[in-house]
Amino acid sequence: MGEIRKLVEESEFTTFVDIVANAYPGILANTPQEKQRFKEFLINKQENDPAVEYYGLFRNQQLIAGMRIHYYEMNLHSSKVEIGGVGLVAVDLLHKKEGAAKELIDQFLQMFKEKGVHQVALYPFRPDFYKKMGFGYGPNMYQYYLEPSSFPKGQTKEHLQYVTKEDLELLSACYNRYVESHHGMIYKTEHEWNKLFKNTENRIVAVKKQEQIQGYLVFHFKKQSETNFMLNKLVIKECIYETPEALLELSTFLNSQADQVHRIEWNTQDEQIRFLVHDARNGSSELIPSVYHPSSTSAIGLMYRIINVKGFVQQLGHLSFNAPDFSWKLSVTDSFFPENQGEFLLQLKNGLVEVKEDGEYDVELKIDISELSSLLFGVVSLSDLYYYSKIEISDSEFLDKLYSIYKVLEKPICTTAF
Repeated sequence: MGEIRKLVEESEFTTFVDIVANAYPGILANTPQEKQRFKEFLINKQENDPAVEYYGLFRNQQLIAGMRIHYYEMNLHSSKVEIGGVGLVAVDLLHKKEGAAKELIDQFLQMFKEKGVHQVALYPFRPDFYKKMGFGYGPNMYQYYLEPSSFPKGQTKEHLQYVTKEDLELLSACYNRYVESHHGMIYKTEHEWNKLFKNTENRIVAVKKQEQIQGYLVFHFKKQSETNFMLNKLVIKECIYETPEALLELSTFLNSQADQVHRIEWNTQDEQIRFLVHDARNGSSELIPSVYHPSSTSAIGLMYRIINVKGFVQQLGHLSFNAPDFSWKLSVTDSFFPENQGEFLLQLKNGLVEVKEDGEYDVELKIDISELSSLLFGVVSLSDLYYYSKIEISDSEFLDKLYSIYKVLEKPICTTAF
């Protein structure tokens, strides 16, 4: 065990950058110039972005591991709540397999539980590693490679215009309205908005009507050939839209790029994009048996974790469920964060779920915290978990009743990378 505290001294950041360079050689070159730039970036971010802090694990006064902490707000089933994020978890090569990462994550969970936050999230370097720590899978990401001409062409794109930082207020208002209507979305911080405009690769076009932005695209170009300068790919980094009309104008814009763009790369959690475009194939000539044409490539990434089961359930107290009254005992296993496990008596009364201190119950549901996190975030259904033997129910006759509650939880989407 060691001491975990916020990094303060420049020398501590110097050591942390060395640790990161060895832990993630693919993202940081091991050169003095690159490491100096990265160190200055980390120090500047902590000093100027109140939503980010860097912490280190010290043993015998020596920094051997570190992490980046994020303080976010999100839409959780139509409620605005705080959520903690962690990233850049890095351990010195000489101290791997000594439990350093476990100590860091445990401290991360403790920090946010003490703040009264009931949920956290991360992007895993290895999903299986973090699943053992109680993190549950979030929504899949789907990567499409689409021809521009496959996007529907509407009657107009007269409301499209380029966006600059002068339009930030209108742009952020559009984004915030989108967040408020989509479970799982995370509000952007001021630093993230500034970063969006500082990146010179970014192009932003928006649908503006009556002094209101109703949708926008953030994208950049990427060449696909070293010898053919006319062969380019358009990469969509963010696509936000509030109305079908706004989406159609953005789609018309993408359709009109066919003379310059070979393919459009779109990474999205919307698995139904095939219904938007005319041709969802990715250009591959291969087939998946028997006759299935490759379209999107799916991937797992973002993971959620509930760190206070009772508090999380109480956050959902505003949700109304169309099911008859009954009670059930929720038995949660959390081997990594034992203070979070236990038995919770829940009651559905007049369509609302509440936590009871004691009393009778009709059925018991046993579940691990990783599956519970995915279930309550709306990522997976109770029936799937039942048939995959990931839960235990004392009386299967109540499966339909329990399913009728959890099935109304909307699947989350999240465009925030951290």
